[in-house]
Amino acid sequence: MSGRVLRCSTVVVLAVGLALAFAAARDEPLELLLYFTVQVDIAYLAVLLLGGGDRLRTALTVYLVVTGLVFVLVLANPWSGYTMATTADARGTLSDTGNLLLHAVAPPLAAADWLARRPRRALAPAYVVGLLAYPLVWLTAILVRGAGLSRADDRYLYPFLDVPRIGYPAVAGNALVFALVVLLLGLGASRLTRHPAGAPTP
Repeated sequence: MSGRVLRCSTVVVLAVGLALAFAAARDEPLELLLYFTVQVDIAYLAVLLLGGGDRLRTALTVYLVVTGLVFVLVLANPWSGYTMATTADARGTLSDTGNLLLHAVAPPLAAADWLARRPRRALAPAYVVGLLAYPLVWLTAILVRGAGLSRADDRYLYPFLDVPRIGYPAVAGNALVFALVVLLLGLGASRLTRHPAGAPTP
């Protein structure tokens, strides 16, 4: 698949997936903007359409891959203890299709596009650590929001952040696991950008 076809395919998948997700949200479309996946998908779609630097594209690709892994291994896994399969089924076909496009199709496409257009400059260790900044800000905002809301089943958005049900220690443990995944993917990306001396860059 050529680079242009790959990028066009990713744009279509993201656009359709987001459209279906917002359509399925019905009376709560703005609440979707709180979700990490939706924020990352919108930002990545903007980068594909408008352009962006290698560092931004790499960060968004890492986040996109993380959302895919979390969806497949945790949220869509009935044995994970944090599944959202029942909630997704209740929202109907639009939501299910949108979720699959955004979580199971878009991340591999984004990873393939990044591999085809790897940054020309190596990513420094400080950059890899810096990848944690946005998820940390997002997590803090969601926890503060959840603590300030009246009792609601979905005020923390994700079951692995549901403080009333699992407590802050478990939430912190889950956050550390996801942070480790971000760091490992970032280190992998950093290693893949280290082109051997004299080797042509993609």
